[in-house]
Amino acid sequence: MAEKLAKRLGWFAGLWLLGVLSVGAVAMVIKLSLGA
Repeated sequence: MAEKLAKRLGWFAGLWLLGVLSVGAVAMVIKLSLGA
């Protein structure tokens, strides 16, 4: 049971990290295109 929960938490953490990174990348692209 704990193993299943840990796996699910790891999955959510991975998704969250992916979302944060993609938002950061988009923000950087927007900032660069506005600055150009």
